[in-house]
Amino acid sequence: MSQDIPISRQRVLLSDFKAALLQQMFFWGRDVMTSGNLLVQHGFIKLPSPGLKGTSCYRLDYRGGIIELHGACAGWYPGAHDPQPGFLFVRTSGRCTSHHLHEPVIPGSYQPEVLCHDTVSTLKGAQVFATWLADYEDWILARQGADYRSQCRHMLGRLPKGSPWLPAPQATKWLRALAQQGAAAPRAKIMFHGTSGHNPTRHAPQQMIRPSRLRQEKSHAALN
Repeated sequence: MSQDIPISRQRVLLSDFKAALLQQMFFWGRDVMTSGNLLVQHGFIKLPSPGLKGTSCYRLDYRGGIIELHGACAGWYPGAHDPQPGFLFVRTSGRCTSHHLHEPVIPGSYQPEVLCHDTVSTLKGAQVFATWLADYEDWILARQGADYRSQCRHMLGRLPKGSPWLPAPQATKWLRALAQQGAAAPRAKIMFHGTSGHNPTRHAPQQMIRPSRLRQEKSHAALN
């Protein structure tokens, strides 16, 4: 079905997914600071990063492959006999790519020759990652309640360069649509209609934050 949908439209969906993941990376940073580390409680194994000194990565067995999260990147790596493309998002470049790796990349040291920028395969890999992420956010909601993600998003909006994306209920709904429909999924902004007249990527004017509080909130944005 993706062959019938223009590549430009599929690129827009990947752009929406990028915005979702930029917000989500901040959320994961908050999750490791909450209730004794929510990522670990969800089943992730915390490991020292083999690349960026002093940082950690979180690994989860998933569908015969691996989900791995790090403050610099996040990805899906299929099992050795799975021909489907994997997925990688690199925060510093803001790029979503596909690959055929079966072991996670070293954060901060990416191999351009093995990363594919083909839109169709990247969107296909993104569907698997979005499936896991939507399930994870449902788990967070059930465990922590609706106010928790609302507070995380509010904290992100108070940072100088914070760019909140969709609120949690609409975000999870869109992630589920991307996971199930792929290239036929709606734009993320459609999910915001009927809940507010504001652009979902914009936030209220920032309030003044004391430097000590700002340093504390910035530290929560990194997986450690």
